[in-house]
Amino acid sequence: MNNSTFNGLWRAVFAIVVLLVACTKDAVDESSMGALREPPAGFKQAALGMPVRLPEDLGAHPQYRLEWWYLTANLRTEDGEDFGVQWTLFRNGLRPGPYAEKTPGWQRNEVWLAHAALSRPDDHHFADRAARGGTGQAGATAQPFSAWIDDWRLDSRGPDQWDLAVGTEDFTYQLRLQVQLPAVLNGEGGFSAKSAGGGGSMYFSYPKLAIDGEIEVGGDNFRVTGQGWFDREWSSQYLNPDQQGWDWMALHLEDGRHLMAFRVRGAEDFYSATLVAADGGAHTLAAKQFTLKPVEYRDSRFGKVPVVWQLQIPLANMDLSIRSWPGDYWNPGTLRYWEGPVTVTGTQAGEGYLEMTGYLP
Repeated sequence: MNNSTFNGLWRAVFAIVVLLVACTKDAVDESSMGALREPPAGFKQAALGMPVRLPEDLGAHPQYRLEWWYLTANLRTEDGEDFGVQWTLFRNGLRPGPYAEKTPGWQRNEVWLAHAALSRPDDHHFADRAARGGTGQAGATAQPFSAWIDDWRLDSRGPDQWDLAVGTEDFTYQLRLQVQLPAVLNGEGGFSAKSAGGGGSMYFSYPKLAIDGEIEVGGDNFRVTGQGWFDREWSSQYLNPDQQGWDWMALHLEDGRHLMAFRVRGAEDFYSATLVAADGGAHTLAAKQFTLKPVEYRDSRFGKVPVVWQLQIPLANMDLSIRSWPGDYWNPGTLRYWEGPVTVTGTQAGEGYLEMTGYLP
């Protein structure tokens, strides 16, 4: 079986068995979503009071159903040409670990999926790959840190230094990342609730990465520098049956602060945010401490989506307008979702990334 056929088969499997980060109404029917509301037997669930341990939690968690390693980056050339980069590695457990099979080869315990995207204003490129557990084709380790699928790799090369290598038929990037602020714990001590009922995930972020490297697209090569945001999240619980998807953003502000905010859309929308000071100190914001609302929509190939947002944090004297770059930033894999760069204006200027799921008709 060639790699293209294998990837196609496993994308179909993913569409049936897992919502992943790009959950949509058409990926799993409502009855299946209800059945997956609670962790399947044997899987561990994230809960308030569980510790986050570093660097151990950079590695895989086979006792959980779903996890991901997720990088977004805002980059530009010396001539001022803007680029956006997204790279995400997903692991979906089909059986709870740890796994103890002694026979080498493919295992029916877990599947892996990776998404890579490269964006410019009015221009978006996307590729994905899939792998099955047990072969070493994909995986993640904590010490030294490494997360990979085939030759797409995010590897440690020293203290707080990582290399990202991605090559596709359409584009490539080779990036060097330097962690410049310590990891911050989102939610309450690293437990990030996704509903008022308490379900959620373990979630930490590296809010500031200094980045430089090379991008190739359309036969042209570009040297780029910029900054990025890295998320690490794991859980066994999916969205509740009345929740359609989420809107998430990570922002870098010119005064040195960084901000992550999201809403989960449902019968009652759920909000959370993390505000990171320039020195790395982080503060979790409850829904009553900020407002996040869409103010402008754009017609796209998969429907109308909100592309301009207003984010207000009165206690921080912050009133921001977050605007998507012009264009269509759907990642058009089996599980479709919007993932693209944004610019920030208002009381602070800045840049960042916007992810939106669950908008398909």
